[in-house]
Amino acid sequence: MAAMTEIAAATPVDRAETRDDATAIYGSLLVTGMVAVQWRADSVPDAIAVTVVVSVVVFWLAHVWSEIVSRRVRGRITTGDGVAIARAETPMLTAAVVPALVLAIGPRIATTDQAIAAALIVCIGELFVWGLIVGRAAHSSWVLALRVAIIDSILGLVIVALKVLVIH
Repeated sequence: MAAMTEIAAATPVDRAETRDDATAIYGSLLVTGMVAVQWRADSVPDAIAVTVVVSVVVFWLAHVWSEIVSRRVRGRITTGDGVAIARAETPMLTAAVVPALVLAIGPRIATTDQAIAAALIVCIGELFVWGLIVGRAAHSSWVLALRVAIIDSILGLVIVALKVLVIH
């Protein structure tokens, strides 16, 4: 609990210099859900790629703005603080890069369904890698780290499935 209090009390610049993977993990969940929700018989991978990129940018802006407003409630912030907040949230943007590239390039070398499936596999792979990073941070054993990665991937897929159910 003390660590959470320290992060919450940190200035925007401090938070930008402290590694916080939450935005990247959130971005991975967001992109996975968006690809899954848009995959249907008449899907156009390029359109999905554009939608994913634009949506992630919009969510990134919402995160940046909400953090800026939250800080401003407690007092003045500088332009530098705003830039630091924006930088701290940029890992969310990186989650869209590889899946969007797969969606954009995939149909040129495979079928539409294969391209979308490949993008979804990449998204699930991102969730697995985040689980592995968490597992290695929490456990010295690779076996335990792999278990955490598998469980985190499954939990991520459950979140995506719930998102798909809510939207459809």
